Amino acid sequence: MTIAIAPLRAATPLRVGTPLRAAALAVLGTAWFLAAQPALAVSLGDMADKAAADLDAVPGLLAIGFYIVGAAIAGFGLLKLKRHVDHPQQTTLGSGLIAILIGVALIAAPAVINGLGDTFGLGGAVQTVARPRL
Repeated sequence: MTIAIAPLRAATPLRVGTPLRAAALAVLGTAWFLAAQPALAVSLGDMADKAAADLDAVPGLLAIGFYIVGAAIAGFGLLKLKRHVDHPQQTTLGSGLIAILIGVALIAAPAVINGLGDTFGLGGAVQTVARPRL
């Protein structure tokens, strides 16, 4: 019983002077320890189902990444075109146009991938991730 009380005595400024207080602290410490949920209560199948369900969001996140990067590159291309208008000798027209075309291609990539998936019967990019059967 002294093993359970010693950490409580060090953690709290209370002095355990009477046996009644010691018993109350021991009961509270035991109740706190038993109230904590065990970390290993989830089965392996539940963890696999959760991981497979989390994979459903990956194609959407990739599409959002394509949109953001494409918009940034297209914006950079517009800035290159403005630099070309301001200083034609320092910046070429082609560099701005190529950056805009790459940005537009990245923005259009998720729609093209979904269209190709539907054409070949894959059901779209969102449904190509198969959940494992356990």
